[in-house]
Parts: sequence; C-alpha cells; structure tokens
Amino acid sequence: MPRSYGRNERVAAAVMRELADVLRNELKDPRVKNATITEVDVSPDLKNARVYISFLTDNQDEIKEAMKGLKNAKGFLRSQVAARLSLRYMPDLDLRYDSLLTESMKLDALIQKGLNKD
Repeated sequence: MPRSYGRNERVAAAVMRELADVLRNELKDPRVKNATITEVDVSPDLKNARVYISFLTDNQDEIKEAMKGLKNAKGFLRSQVAARLSLRYMPDLDLRYDSLLTESMKLDALIQKGLNKD
C-alpha cells in the first residue's frame, strides 16, 4: 500500500526544490557557492521549516563563513521562495549545518587509508 504524504511533507519538498534553485541561481554571495540543501522538515502547523545544509568542504572556517552568509540572506531566501510558492503562510526558515556529508567524507578517507595499508 503506497504511503500518503501529508501537507507538511509536500510543502517541505516544494520548499527544498525552490530553495535549492534560489541558492543556485539567485544568491550572489560567493561564500555559499558550495551549499547543498540535504533536507527540509516542516512543522505540522507549516509555520517553521528546518533546513539542513551541507558543503563540499571540510574546512570549518569556510563552513562558518558560508553559514553566516546564509543567515544574513535568510530574509531574501524566504521572500524568493514565498514568491514562487502559493502558500498562505511561508514557513520561517531555520538554517542548520548538516555535518553528515563532511563526516562521511572523513570516514571514507579513513577506510581508503586502511585499505591502502593492506
């Protein structure tokens, strides 16, 4: 039996799609050029959205600067996504760093290092 998706999951998917497009095509801040939206969770009341973002670097200074740039652009991002979606209320964006990609890259490097020793 196929799973039916609730409204918050549909809104999360739409916000993720549009936010990724805005990051790629509209935002001109060079600090956030390697940002990737990994997940969006929208609350059941559709008022808040947690946006998880990863980067193609493990340099913590670059990541901190990129997160600062994203947080400074939060209003711009929210207004651009709201203009593209026909929602009664645009969820407030809570931007969070997702370290899963960075951690998996480190783990992958450790595995390769271990395999090369054998």
